[in-house]
Formats: sequence, C-alpha cells, structure tokens
Amino acid sequence: MSNPIGKPGKPVGELVGKLRLGFYPYTYARVSVMKGDLIKPIEWHRLLKMGVSEILVYMQNHGYKTEVDTISAQGNNGSDIALLEMALNKNLMRTLTKLRRISDEKLQHVLRIYLERYDMENFKTILRGKCANISQEEVEALLLPSVNYPDQYFENLIKKEKISDVVKSMPFKITDTQELFKLENDLDHVYYEHLLTLTSQLSGQGAALQQFVKAEMDILNIKMLLRLKKSGIEKKEVKKYLIHPSSFVLKLSERESLLDITRDLKRSNYIPKFVEEGDESELLKNIEINLDTALLKKEVKLMHQFPLTANVMLGFMFAKEIEVKNLKVLLKGKQLQLDEPYLEKLMVVAS
Repeated sequence: MSNPIGKPGKPVGELVGKLRLGFYPYTYARVSVMKGDLIKPIEWHRLLKMGVSEILVYMQNHGYKTEVDTISAQGNNGSDIALLEMALNKNLMRTLTKLRRISDEKLQHVLRIYLERYDMENFKTILRGKCANISQEEVEALLLPSVNYPDQYFENLIKKEKISDVVKSMPFKITDTQELFKLENDLDHVYYEHLLTLTSQLSGQGAALQQFVKAEMDILNIKMLLRLKKSGIEKKEVKKYLIHPSSFVLKLSERESLLDITRDLKRSNYIPKFVEEGDESELLKNIEINLDTALLKKEVKLMHQFPLTANVMLGFMFAKEIEVKNLKVLLKGKQLQLDEPYLEKLMVVAS
C-alpha cells in the first residue's frame, strides 16, 4: 500500500464550521492535463478488439506505464488477473494521491472525505475475510492503498480475532453484529453521512457537489432496492437499508415487483436502454450498468456547468474510477474469452 496521509483512528468525516471553496486555476490546469491521459470513449471500441497483451501495451502509453512495467518485470504476461487488478488499484490511488498533492488545504479536505470510500472498501474486505476465515496474508493482498490511514492501521485490524473486535476498533460507531450485509450497509451509511455533512458545510461552490452526492445516493439506493426486491425482502425491511432516500426512491420501494421498478426507471429515463429480456439476474446486471452510465453522464454535465472548481476535480476522479473499473472488466473478460457484444454491455462508457 502507498504512504499514508492522515491519522489512524480520527474520523475522516469530522468537519467544524463553514468551508468556502474558491476558484483554483492552477489545480484546474493540472487536472486538464491529467484528463488528457484518460481513455476516450471512442477508444474503448478499439480496446474491445485487442488481446490482453495489446491492451497492456496500450495502457503503457496511456498513464499506466509504471504499473504495467512492474508486473511485466515480475514475469506476468497478463495471465494473473489478481496482479493486474492490484496494478490498476495502485494506479488509481497514485493518480488520486497526486490530485490531493496539487490541491490547496481546503480542496485536500474535500478529497480526504471523498476518498474515504476506499477506506470503507478496506473495512468491508477485512470483515468479509473474518466471516470467510480467510488468512491474514490473503486479506492484506486485497486491500486498497489509503490516503487517510497508515498501512499499520489496517494491518492491525486484520490481526483482530473476532468481527466484534474489528468493529470496536473502527474510528466510528456501527452496529456490532455478525451479519455481514448489515455491517456493510452501516459502513455505507457512515460514509454518506460524512459526505452530506461536508456538502452542507461547503459555502458557495458546494451546490454541484451536493447534486452529485445525492445522485450517487439515489443510484446506490436503487441498486440496493433492486437486489432486496429480488431476494424477496418485505417493503418495511427494505426501507431500513436505504440511505437518505429521495422521494423517487421511496416511491420505487412501494412497487411490488422487480419488473414494476424497472419500468418506472425506464419512464424516468434512468435506464433508457432497458429491454425486458433475460432472467432476473441478467436484467439486474443490465440495469446496474445503465445506472452507472447515468451517474457518469451526470458528473460530466456538472463538470461543464461548474468549471475551475472542486467539481472538475471530483468529475475527473469519478471518470478515472470508471476507467479503472472498465479495464478490470475488459481484462477479465478477455481471459474468460467473452464475446465482444456481451463484454461491451458490461462496460460503462459515456457517449
């Protein structure tokens, strides 16, 4: 994992008083250059036709040279998907750490809270490892680099014998339970509470960030709703897991079936490409891809509406996250020899 920024045990979402964001021409200029390295939408069609070795060469020329060279030096020709995913994770965090470094103190605070999402993924990974009795070494290999906590902090959590010990050692309170689903849902609640607190205390330029956070929560809630409905969970129980649901999400939660929800989503233009084909699992997967694409387009729109602000920085981060996700899907799909049309459906590309 990378060198940490931040202190262990201190709640990342802690914020006192108002935080006024201004215009940052220097940061904007640097981010504009970094955006130039992102893979363009039209390029994904070319990548779909390439083999793994060709994709790795392409990545070397588009911002991934350090990581690709490292795995090549280890003798990996693209056959070890775990090593490739780890390399992609390192590239993502290297990029986001650089973004934090070129920002001023106020923007760094925004980034610190935004990047807590990766810390939450680490907490979830550790909890899953405990539930599945996975070895400490295997769990540690799955952790993402953190900019908020030192390596030793997560290593100490991994060494805890019980789930309850891990929960008690976290820098915030969540329900002490053995149910993994509830633990993960509590972590999501904590993270979005931190983000909402941040957006409520941002002056001036916080409006666009607040729009994005609400859109992201909507899509997270819709995904949760679809999965719970598919599992046959009762309406009353479903609402317990939603995170600050909007009126639209609450309306969806009242629908009786998965198909009713998807039709409402189509009418709302959340999933314009929805087709009533395939079994429920296939349908769910296609809807989630459409939702991710809708969120990406929302952030691209915000980037154009609010130039020279923190929103351009956050928009770049989201685009980078999507790019890494697409590369993971692409490389794994090539190894599994999935056909191009099916693989293309699994990728999130803004037009």
